[in-house]
Amino acid sequence: MARIRIKLRNTTKTLSVGALLIYLGIGVLFVCIFWQFSYLMIGKSLDDEDLVAHGEEKFSRTSQIEAARGRILDRDGNVLASDMEAYRIALITDSSYSNHVSDPEAAAEKIAEVIDMDEDEIEKRIKEGIEEERFQIELGKEGRELSYNDKKTLEEAEIPGIVFIAETKRFYPNGDFASHLIGYAEKNQDTGEFEGSLGIERAYDEKLKGQDGGLDYLKDLWGYIVPGTDSVAEAKNGSDVQLTIDSNIQMYLEDSLDTMEEHFEPEETFAVVADAKTGAILASGQRPSFNPRTREGFGESWLNMLYQHSFEPGSTFKVFGLAAAIDSGVYDPNAVYESGSYDVDGHTIYDWEPEGWGDITYNEGMQYSSNALMMILQEKVGEDKMLEYYKDFGFGQVTGSEFPNEQSGTLAWDAELQRKTTSFGQTSTVTPIQMIQGMTAILNGGKMKKPYIVESITDSESGEVIEENDETVVRQVISEEAADRTQDEINTFVGGSMERNPQYLLEDYEVAGKSGTAQVIDPDGGGYLKGDYQFLTSFIGYAPEDDPEVIVYYGVKLASKNKSDTWDIGVMPGFNPLMERTLKYLTVGEEDGESPEPVKIEDYTGKMISDVPAAANDSIQTIILGEGEEVVDHYPKNDKLLPYETFFIKTDGQLKMPDLTGLSKREVIMFGDFAGMDVTVEGEGYVNGQSIDPGIVLEDGQELKVTLSSNDPED
Repeated sequence: MARIRIKLRNTTKTLSVGALLIYLGIGVLFVCIFWQFSYLMIGKSLDDEDLVAHGEEKFSRTSQIEAARGRILDRDGNVLASDMEAYRIALITDSSYSNHVSDPEAAAEKIAEVIDMDEDEIEKRIKEGIEEERFQIELGKEGRELSYNDKKTLEEAEIPGIVFIAETKRFYPNGDFASHLIGYAEKNQDTGEFEGSLGIERAYDEKLKGQDGGLDYLKDLWGYIVPGTDSVAEAKNGSDVQLTIDSNIQMYLEDSLDTMEEHFEPEETFAVVADAKTGAILASGQRPSFNPRTREGFGESWLNMLYQHSFEPGSTFKVFGLAAAIDSGVYDPNAVYESGSYDVDGHTIYDWEPEGWGDITYNEGMQYSSNALMMILQEKVGEDKMLEYYKDFGFGQVTGSEFPNEQSGTLAWDAELQRKTTSFGQTSTVTPIQMIQGMTAILNGGKMKKPYIVESITDSESGEVIEENDETVVRQVISEEAADRTQDEINTFVGGSMERNPQYLLEDYEVAGKSGTAQVIDPDGGGYLKGDYQFLTSFIGYAPEDDPEVIVYYGVKLASKNKSDTWDIGVMPGFNPLMERTLKYLTVGEEDGESPEPVKIEDYTGKMISDVPAAANDSIQTIILGEGEEVVDHYPKNDKLLPYETFFIKTDGQLKMPDLTGLSKREVIMFGDFAGMDVTVEGEGYVNGQSIDPGIVLEDGQELKVTLSSNDPED
């Protein structure tokens, strides 16, 4: 092999060519490695990949800190919607895991006692999980959103293999309760975040949802957090939205809607209660409705009828034409006209009584709700000027509410016939919120108040009020004198000289208002629906009539049951109890002005009546069945009663018939169920007669017949 001699100073070394090449190769390799490390240290990238970022990606971790969604509250701070911890069931079916389902049949039996799922179906799913060698199975919708109490019950059952996964759900404690107004929020399947989908939940989604935070940190090779590398971005919880809704009045309203739905089985019905002086909405509801907690009924009606449903109102609209005529100086209550009909552009339009009532005064015509009179008044005011009045009252334009897609309604003014029929509430359309807004002008010296539903928005962490709403004057629509005179005229429409609408009279309060009966558009054939009682019946009323505190607007559309009652008694079955209970709850007319609180009812079985606080509460009506002193049974139990609701007590001793005078139909039915009696009810309104006199000893199987009255003085 060839050798190379190398002389170093005084020493000569001989190397083989192969060894020299090896040394050179090692040297070159060392230089390359050094160069590469230097390049990486300086450039911090390889093949265009950022090595720093790659390292951080490998060892850095981020944990999301979820922000709590803000609460929706009523005006007294009661929760209407909030986040709530819930639990999801999972069942481990892998037998190699120590804690697994060992007895599918026993597990299914215990779980079925808590969740709404058939025992056989639960057992089937567990066995399928075992056969398919899955680690765990879940039980779908029925196994989700369990409450803490449900979780605790299942834990106490000691079911092998059951585990609970904590999650957040949106909770609506009152169920079907102002549902379209409050709306609902649900988790987006892609982002996992709650999103408002309807009502306040949607309109104030950005303020309610808050901002998620996060925890960033580095982990070493063994999975431990590297000290000093953690960085926390705190979550910002959503703001609380407080509404003007009063939960007690809302309960009265929901109860009245149930009564109307049972009596009429209508296509639609709605009700709204407003503060007459400020325009604040105290309660609002509709049917069909839905339960935001279970979604039962959802999809039957998407519209929030208060703001998003427009319709031809009928004669309730006449109060605004009346106000315009008075403000214009063309209305004389004692002036006389010929009632019955009015010719318009080759058409004859009749009063609801086609033959009319002869020559009558303007005030009598208003009490009779004469269409002919309204067309005469519009002619006197002038059509252009009348259109301006309607616009000033807010019709044909949105109220500027918080809700998206608020409807403006339409003022049909193109043709002569449209203009004239608008005067009595046909052709043109309105929304309930517009009717409420317009009525505030008449009841507040001509100053129209903007209706509002949100009272305030508050930072849920600091308590700072971010936004606050109060009564707002939209404009002066008519003069104060004209408003007062209009109110005086409206005060004659219920039980006035013509004794019209006596069904709306209340014993303790003077109620005023205007009824309406409107034809309904045929959605298929155009024009109006034909046939008996194919209309929308409504009443907009206020009380007390001399100093209004409350406005209630109530409507029922296309009844399918007891149709003739929509003409004979209108919306009285729903309107009267709602108005009366609201006024009593607000202690209207009482000196102290303090609203009584709901009364908690415990189980008083076995106690003496004198030891039952609710029986002595002035705001609760107590009906006692029996002559003894010891409580044998009572209704309700372990619940609460709203002010002016009825508490039923059964005592020991002989059972004697109590006096049911003044009870509503719903309360009479409740009494029958409680007493175990068959009850037959005739009429509508409140009890004014019963087939078994008070004080009579009751016998088994005895039947009771009660008659109801609408508080008509002639009844």
